[in-house]
Amino acid sequence: MMYKSSKGQAALEFMMTYGWAILVVLAAIGALSYFGVLNPSRFTPDTCLASAGFACPGKPIMGGSATVQNSGTIAFSVVNGLGYQITLDTTKIAYKTLTNCNAIMCDQGFTSGASCTNSTVTTKAVNDGSGITTYLTACDFSKVQVVKGEVLFNYTNTQSGLVETLIVSVTGKAK
Repeated sequence: MMYKSSKGQAALEFMMTYGWAILVVLAAIGALSYFGVLNPSRFTPDTCLASAGFACPGKPIMGGSATVQNSGTIAFSVVNGLGYQITLDTTKIAYKTLTNCNAIMCDQGFTSGASCTNSTVTTKAVNDGSGITTYLTACDFSKVQVVKGEVLFNYTNTQSGLVETLIVSVTGKAK
């Protein structure tokens, strides 16, 4: 009888020891999560991914970079790599998931200002290898920590005359 009792006691001690250790680990993970150390939005990079035939130049390996600012501004560049000139229709820019944004399009490398197209310009020719920098201003970031959206540009393929769509996905942390 003594043998069975000591065997049960050993099993109980084993389970209690490891049970407390697991409980301490879970409490530590809960505390780190509560204080925001494990918040995935802290590690969200600013990225830009464009449709096939286009590129977002920048540092990240899987795509280019976008700049997301707390003031409600997103900036990204897109380079035409289709092998022929396209004509962007600046009046038909759609925001699939971003809200209340205004678009300002500039020649690649220029900042928002005199080199940008104004609201009266309706088309913009983009040669192969050239690009545009787009500034989305007055976007509403008030309810989000991570900005994730798609911008759709209609463009005319100058070789076929068909209207096609360029989709640019932008992700970043609202700063």
